[in-house]
Amino acid sequence: MIRGHGDDIYDFPVIRINFSSNIIPAGIDTALKNHLCSCMKCIERYPDPLGENLARQIEQQNYLPADSVMITNGAVEAFYLIAELFQGKRSLIFYPSFSEYEDACRKYNHRMEFFHHTTFGNVDFSGIDLVWICNPNNPDGRIYDQDKLVKKIEDNPNVIFVVDEAYTNFLNCDISLEPSLPEHRNLIIVKSLTKIFAIPGLRLGYLLAAPSTIDGLQRQVMPWRINVLALEAGRFCFSNLVHDKQEVTGYLQESRRFQDAINDIEGFRVESSSTTFFLVEAPLSAAVMKKHLAHNNGFLIRDASNFRGLSENYFRVSVQSPKENNQLIEALKEWS
Repeated sequence: MIRGHGDDIYDFPVIRINFSSNIIPAGIDTALKNHLCSCMKCIERYPDPLGENLARQIEQQNYLPADSVMITNGAVEAFYLIAELFQGKRSLIFYPSFSEYEDACRKYNHRMEFFHHTTFGNVDFSGIDLVWICNPNNPDGRIYDQDKLVKKIEDNPNVIFVVDEAYTNFLNCDISLEPSLPEHRNLIIVKSLTKIFAIPGLRLGYLLAAPSTIDGLQRQVMPWRINVLALEAGRFCFSNLVHDKQEVTGYLQESRRFQDAINDIEGFRVESSSTTFFLVEAPLSAAVMKKHLAHNNGFLIRDASNFRGLSENYFRVSVQSPKENNQLIEALKEWS
């Protein structure tokens, strides 16, 4: 999907508050911004061809096995590389979820099957080659139980489980499967650095997998595809920045208040989320609401009608400051 991801701020002349993008509400860290400004001269040289220095740094700091990390041009590149490595295979995708799993599989001729997320515990994975899961899930913020997920991975050693963990830092609990990586060669974990550090324009992510899988993926890519500023940002983030759990807890508390307030508006129904973004079912078309809010209020919401399994009335919002959230609440009350 080239267009339709929701953060289409370029399509509207004046957006004051962007509720459509799932990045940390505080924005880019001041120290990171200053560091990037100070190292602009680095763009005069070529970047590390495969970003291997950053990969080794991540392995060492996270106590991961050697050669188990690959740097990617955002998490999306990781999905396309995985689909290419296993092209023509049979993939199962639980919906509603991030559309790029399906798009990547279609590009590389996967035979796809789709199951609603509520069936996860009962699905028979026999005959399936890859399973794609987002945890916590985009767009609804639901969480797959960590123990049940590991049990599925253990019980199906011939199935590759691709687990997108782009939003694990937006929780006050640890659900990452990183500790399980050394024991399961059929596990691939995809991570994003753009969400928690608010640098989506730099396109920086990484994936974790068995060294043999990493080797296969590396053989598919061209050199220098990760720009030098992105690599500098990654090195700085892993060396100097930590995730403030207290700050995240504050965002989650505001998320709960925000969800409850919208759910109390007549005609609107919120799907309860454990993280900082959530789905809302509106009393009319989300596309109509999006254009109205953008042009009349300067608010951008995510029209979620193009997620498989959702109707045209669904939109997604991501928590901002309490003051900004209240402005959206008041705007939605006008529709009610």
